[in-house]
Amino acid sequence: MKKILLIRPPRFLWPFINESDNFLLPLGLPCLAGEIRSKLPGLEVKIIDCPPLRIGWKSLSRIIKEENPDIIGAGEEALYCHEAIKLFELAKEINPSIITIAGGHFFSWMVDYALNNAAIDFIVRFEGEETVVELIRALQEKGDLSQVKGIAYKYKSEVIRTQSRPLIKDLDVLAFPAFDLMPMGRYSPFGYLWPQSVTLEHSRGCVDRCNFCSLWTFWGQKLKTEIEKGQLDVNPYYRTKSVARTLEEVDIAYQKYGRKYILWADPTFNVDLKWTNDFCEGLLKKNYKNLHWWAFLRADYLLRDEKAGVLGKMVRAGLVHPLIGVERGCTEDLRKVRKSVYTRDLIKEVFFIFKKKYPQVFRQGTFVTCLPFDTRESMLDLVKYAIEIDIDYPAFHPVAPVPGTFLYQEALKNDALEVKDFKRYDWSTPIMRSDNNLSLEEFASLNMELNKRYVLYRPHWLIRGLFSPHKHKRGLYWWFLRNTIKMLLLGIMDTILGKKRFEGITGFMRLRKPRWYDS
Repeated sequence: MKKILLIRPPRFLWPFINESDNFLLPLGLPCLAGEIRSKLPGLEVKIIDCPPLRIGWKSLSRIIKEENPDIIGAGEEALYCHEAIKLFELAKEINPSIITIAGGHFFSWMVDYALNNAAIDFIVRFEGEETVVELIRALQEKGDLSQVKGIAYKYKSEVIRTQSRPLIKDLDVLAFPAFDLMPMGRYSPFGYLWPQSVTLEHSRGCVDRCNFCSLWTFWGQKLKTEIEKGQLDVNPYYRTKSVARTLEEVDIAYQKYGRKYILWADPTFNVDLKWTNDFCEGLLKKNYKNLHWWAFLRADYLLRDEKAGVLGKMVRAGLVHPLIGVERGCTEDLRKVRKSVYTRDLIKEVFFIFKKKYPQVFRQGTFVTCLPFDTRESMLDLVKYAIEIDIDYPAFHPVAPVPGTFLYQEALKNDALEVKDFKRYDWSTPIMRSDNNLSLEEFASLNMELNKRYVLYRPHWLIRGLFSPHKHKRGLYWWFLRNTIKMLLLGIMDTILGKKRFEGITGFMRLRKPRWYDS
């Protein structure tokens, strides 16, 4: 074996955010490539990241023929799993001897579903760096594949799941991400949401058990090798790189690749108070110019961080866009989705702190909507709560249970999934049956009503942001206004050309096929 291609295949995009902001750096690919290159120096590693390069399926087919790899690997979430399957089928059509390896959130859980497709040879399950190296080595040496921990494959029509691989406790032992194999200048080159961005992580895992989230289960401690009787046997497990190692990665991204905006991929950035404090002090000492960052932050820890004086350091060190999982506006609802500790008043206090002490920060919160227990009243209460805590932008997301979440297991058990084809997932369309006789169309209409009531019916909200004295916040509001106008015009044009019925603001979140997709 001489060559492996790691590929992110072509895909549809969300038109509401421009194409530049659509395709962020997929951190898993350079992390895997760095580890493979470090441990298997005789194997050539290449990464083909199709979306930012606008590589369509015809072009990708030509590239695979020219590169003639021995192995092709791809990892996906539920939303784009069909694109990865299409890639593996293409690879086998070009050369049946190419070994195909699937990984990532979706394939790690959906072993039987994936291996029923003959185009997939192996699945690397969950944390992949050590597993993929061991798998490739076993293939090279014709070793016993059943002894490679953390994989799945078919042998004589039987699906084989090997023993789970222990999680990597010391993340500092991992090779540095192979950013030199990525088209670094192509990630959000002209966007404003995440300008000149790079995706980094300092930690893996979370400390909570939200039933709709697949991040903590993916990085969690697996107690058994499989899902049994519809139950996930996994515990939260949190690990972090050292401050020194993380600062070195930031320095490489900033100094070598000119990346000025960090997207932290950590499920919860601010778990460890001392780590956050030391990291921010390290960043401040480096005195980078115009370095900003975005992060998933827990509200309860933010209160702790503020009391300890660390939140102020985070803002001074570059935090401009915290994303806080508000989820629900009712403490009882928070417990229903297994969000522990959070209360309605706690979340309100956190947003009040940002508003009064750090007005330069763009305050965004996410809300989980269209849950089976939702009613019209409970949905509309969410927008009332968003107004009460005065968010810069509330993201109202209809819940879409995916494999690896407790909600998905419950939905299967109760036959509550109205939409079971993963190709129809778009994180914006309701797919779960209501317990209160609301149709999917009524759920969708209600969810859009939340956006209308917060955004369209409150012009003072928009005016306040458009003329904010803070440059980054002001820019985001103008970005929002431009994209809204652009999407309305696109919707009108599609209607005139007869492509689809005019949906107005409801068309914003539908995935759209880019022009280069088939090219």
